Amino acid sequence: MALVLVKTNDRFDVGGTHITCKVSRKSTRFANRLLCYRATKPLSDQAPRGSYAVQLSEAGVVVLRVGTKRPVFDRPEVAPPGLPAGSAGATALLGRSAQLSARTDKAFVDGTNIVCRPFGDPPKRSLLCVLVGRDGHIRDGTYLVFISDHGVVVAQARNGKPVTVFQRVHGR
Repeated sequence: MALVLVKTNDRFDVGGTHITCKVSRKSTRFANRLLCYRATKPLSDQAPRGSYAVQLSEAGVVVLRVGTKRPVFDRPEVAPPGLPAGSAGATALLGRSAQLSARTDKAFVDGTNIVCRPFGDPPKRSLLCVLVGRDGHIRDGTYLVFISDHGVVVAQARNGKPVTVFQRVHGR
Protein backbone atom coordinates (compact mmCIF):
# COMPACT_ATOMS: atom_id res chain seq x y z
CA MET A 1 0.00 0.00 0.00
CA ALA A 2 1.41 3.37 -1.05
CA LEU A 3 0.16 6.52 0.63
CA VAL A 4 1.60 9.62 -1.02
CA LEU A 5 1.24 13.31 -0.27
CA VAL A 6 1.32 15.31 -3.50
CA LYS A 7 2.26 18.97 -3.31
CA THR A 8 2.35 21.79 -5.87
CA ASN A 9 4.03 20.60 -9.12
CA ASP A 10 4.03 16.90 -8.06
CA ARG A 11 2.44 14.31 -10.36
CA PHE A 12 1.14 10.79 -10.25
CA ASP A 13 -0.35 8.32 -12.67
CA VAL A 14 -2.44 5.17 -12.49
CA GLY A 15 -0.63 1.95 -13.39
CA GLY A 16 -1.91 0.29 -16.55
CA THR A 17 -3.64 3.48 -17.81
CA HIS A 18 -2.75 6.78 -19.46
CA ILE A 19 -4.32 8.75 -16.58
CA THR A 20 -2.00 11.42 -15.19
CA CYS A 21 -2.64 13.97 -12.44
CA LYS A 22 -0.68 17.02 -11.42
CA VAL A 23 -1.05 19.43 -8.54
CA SER A 24 -1.10 23.16 -9.23
CA ARG A 25 -1.97 26.38 -7.50
CA LYS A 26 -3.28 29.61 -9.05
CA SER A 27 -1.43 31.76 -6.52
CA THR A 28 -0.12 31.63 -2.97
CA ARG A 29 -3.55 32.75 -1.73
CA PHE A 30 -5.30 29.67 -3.17
CA ALA A 31 -5.11 26.07 -1.99
CA ASN A 32 -3.75 23.35 -4.23
CA ARG A 33 -5.96 21.90 -6.94
CA LEU A 34 -5.65 18.68 -8.88
CA LEU A 35 -5.84 18.34 -12.66
CA CYS A 36 -6.32 14.81 -14.05
CA TYR A 37 -6.42 13.86 -17.72
CA ARG A 38 -5.70 11.09 -20.23
CA ALA A 39 -2.10 11.78 -21.23
CA THR A 40 -0.61 10.98 -24.63
CA LYS A 41 2.26 9.18 -22.80
CA PRO A 42 2.89 8.48 -19.09
CA LEU A 43 3.24 11.61 -16.92
CA SER A 44 3.05 13.85 -20.01
CA ASP A 45 1.60 17.36 -20.01
CA GLN A 46 -0.17 16.67 -23.28
CA ALA A 47 -3.70 15.32 -23.58
CA PRO A 48 -5.39 14.33 -26.85
CA ARG A 49 -7.65 17.03 -28.28
CA GLY A 50 -11.30 16.13 -27.68
CA SER A 51 -10.57 14.15 -24.52
CA TYR A 52 -11.72 15.37 -21.11
CA ALA A 53 -9.79 16.68 -18.12
CA VAL A 54 -11.02 17.05 -14.56
CA GLN A 55 -10.01 19.82 -12.18
CA LEU A 56 -10.76 19.24 -8.50
CA SER A 57 -10.42 21.70 -5.67
CA GLU A 58 -12.04 22.14 -2.29
CA ALA A 59 -14.33 24.66 -3.98
CA GLY A 60 -15.74 22.23 -6.54
CA VAL A 61 -15.40 20.05 -9.62
CA VAL A 62 -14.82 21.25 -13.19
CA VAL A 63 -14.73 19.05 -16.31
CA LEU A 64 -13.02 20.53 -19.36
CA ARG A 65 -12.90 19.30 -22.94
CA VAL A 66 -9.29 19.51 -24.13
CA GLY A 67 -8.99 22.15 -26.85
CA THR A 68 -11.92 24.30 -25.64
CA LYS A 69 -11.99 27.17 -23.16
CA ARG A 70 -15.37 26.75 -21.45
CA PRO A 71 -16.08 24.00 -18.92
CA VAL A 72 -18.64 21.34 -19.87
CA PHE A 73 -19.45 20.66 -16.20
CA ASP A 74 -18.83 23.00 -13.24
CA ARG A 75 -20.26 22.48 -9.75
CA PRO A 76 -19.36 24.06 -6.40
CA GLU A 77 -18.65 21.89 -3.38
CA VAL A 78 -17.86 22.46 0.29
CA ALA A 79 -14.99 20.50 1.80
CA PRO A 80 -15.66 18.52 4.99
CA PRO A 81 -13.84 19.57 8.17
CA GLY A 82 -10.41 18.23 9.14
CA LEU A 83 -7.62 16.62 7.15
CA PRO A 84 -8.61 13.40 5.36
CA ALA A 85 -8.29 10.16 7.32
CA GLY A 86 -4.92 8.53 6.58
CA SER A 87 -3.19 11.65 5.27
CA ALA A 88 -0.91 11.96 8.31
CA GLY A 89 0.86 8.71 7.34
CA ALA A 90 1.42 9.71 3.68
CA THR A 91 4.93 10.17 2.33
CA ALA A 92 5.63 13.46 0.54
CA LEU A 93 6.81 13.08 -3.05
CA LEU A 94 9.13 16.11 -2.83
CA GLY A 95 9.16 16.87 -6.55
CA ARG A 96 9.14 13.25 -7.71
CA SER A 97 6.35 11.37 -9.43
CA ALA A 98 4.46 8.31 -8.22
CA GLN A 99 2.37 5.53 -9.67
CA LEU A 100 -0.78 4.26 -7.99
CA SER A 101 -1.31 0.60 -8.83
CA ALA A 102 -3.16 -1.20 -6.03
CA ARG A 103 -6.69 -0.39 -4.86
CA THR A 104 -5.21 0.45 -1.46
CA ASP A 105 -2.79 3.07 -2.89
CA LYS A 106 -3.87 6.64 -2.18
CA ALA A 107 -2.76 10.11 -3.15
CA PHE A 108 -3.57 12.97 -0.76
CA VAL A 109 -3.38 16.51 -2.18
CA ASP A 110 -1.46 18.68 0.28
CA GLY A 111 -3.52 21.30 2.12
CA THR A 112 -6.84 19.95 0.84
CA ASN A 113 -9.35 17.17 1.47
CA ILE A 114 -8.81 15.65 -2.00
CA VAL A 115 -8.04 11.92 -1.94
CA CYS A 116 -7.56 9.72 -5.02
CA ARG A 117 -7.14 5.98 -5.50
CA PRO A 118 -7.27 3.44 -8.33
CA PHE A 119 -10.76 2.05 -8.86
CA GLY A 120 -11.82 -1.10 -10.68
CA ASP A 121 -9.82 -4.08 -11.87
CA PRO A 122 -7.41 -4.09 -14.81
CA PRO A 123 -7.88 -3.62 -17.69
CA LYS A 124 -10.92 -1.45 -16.85
CA ARG A 125 -9.12 0.59 -14.23
CA SER A 126 -9.93 4.22 -13.47
CA LEU A 127 -9.01 6.83 -10.89
CA LEU A 128 -11.50 7.82 -8.19
CA CYS A 129 -11.07 11.22 -6.52
CA VAL A 130 -13.28 12.62 -3.77
CA LEU A 131 -13.27 15.09 -0.85
CA VAL A 132 -12.97 13.19 2.43
CA GLY A 133 -12.97 14.53 6.00
CA ARG A 134 -11.16 13.37 9.11
CA ASP A 135 -13.82 10.71 9.78
CA GLY A 136 -13.07 9.02 6.42
CA HIS A 137 -16.70 9.15 5.28
CA ILE A 138 -18.10 10.52 2.05
CA ARG A 139 -20.95 12.87 2.90
CA ASP A 140 -24.20 13.20 0.94
CA GLY A 141 -23.82 15.83 -1.78
CA THR A 142 -20.10 15.13 -2.25
CA TYR A 143 -18.93 14.62 -5.84
CA LEU A 144 -17.06 11.46 -6.79
CA VAL A 145 -14.96 11.79 -9.93
CA PHE A 146 -13.94 8.78 -12.01
CA ILE A 147 -11.55 9.25 -14.93
CA SER A 148 -10.25 6.45 -17.14
CA ASP A 149 -8.76 5.88 -20.57
CA HIS A 150 -12.37 5.54 -21.78
CA GLY A 151 -13.92 8.72 -20.32
CA VAL A 152 -15.10 10.71 -17.31
CA VAL A 153 -17.95 10.10 -14.87
CA VAL A 154 -18.99 12.48 -12.11
CA ALA A 155 -21.35 11.08 -9.49
CA GLN A 156 -22.87 12.63 -6.40
CA ALA A 157 -23.24 10.77 -3.10
CA ARG A 158 -26.91 10.43 -2.20
CA ASN A 159 -28.02 8.31 0.75
CA GLY A 160 -24.69 6.46 0.70
CA LYS A 161 -24.84 5.62 -3.02
CA PRO A 162 -23.21 7.29 -6.04
CA VAL A 163 -25.68 8.78 -8.53
CA THR A 164 -24.24 9.71 -11.94
CA VAL A 165 -24.73 13.42 -12.74
CA PHE A 166 -22.31 13.76 -15.70
CA GLN A 167 -20.68 11.31 -18.11
CA ARG A 168 -18.59 11.70 -21.27
CA VAL A 169 -16.50 9.42 -23.47
CA HIS A 170 -13.12 10.77 -24.64
CA GLY A 171 -13.26 11.96 -28.24
CA ARG A 172 -17.05 12.38 -28.30
